[in-house]
Amino acid sequence: METKMKSINDFNLSTKHGRSQARKNGFDVPFQKQGPKQPDFWSLIDKKTESECWEWKRALNRWGYGKFRFNGFNAMAHRVAYQLHTGTKIDGLIAMHTCDNPKCCNPKHLIIGTHADNQHDKYFKNRQAKGERNGSSVLTEQQVLEARKIYKEGQTTYKKLAENYGISKDTMQKAVRGIYWKHI
Repeated sequence: METKMKSINDFNLSTKHGRSQARKNGFDVPFQKQGPKQPDFWSLIDKKTESECWEWKRALNRWGYGKFRFNGFNAMAHRVAYQLHTGTKIDGLIAMHTCDNPKCCNPKHLIIGTHADNQHDKYFKNRQAKGERNGSSVLTEQQVLEARKIYKEGQTTYKKLAENYGISKDTMQKAVRGIYWKHI
């Protein structure tokens, strides 16, 4: 009685059992990693019309940008959207939002630029942290206006004002003269 030699095509390699049987018959079949299959990137976006923002529906980082595992690395979703849409790698560059919505993954709302380009964009759109929104600010807007009024009336010096507010004389002088807190 003659036994027929099996070929790799005789096994269903899409199942765990089929791969195991192929290994038992001498075929070198790699083990597959366990775990859920990653969903399609575009299915994780709330797509609307071509002109509207396509918002990321999953996890966000602390700045509000979408997070996605891409090619084995954690990446920002809007960068992945741009790369998948254009087919170009953007390593070393920044994907900037023209809509200023960090959740947006619409490739039509993204342009590529350098860090300097992004800083210029932020400045011209008046989106930089200033005043109380600046993390290193000690004074409030109300305190600066109050200090300016007191100084203008000639009732005190920069040094005395600085002592009252618990800051340096130099900082108080710049706040009163408008070098700091220009926006008010």
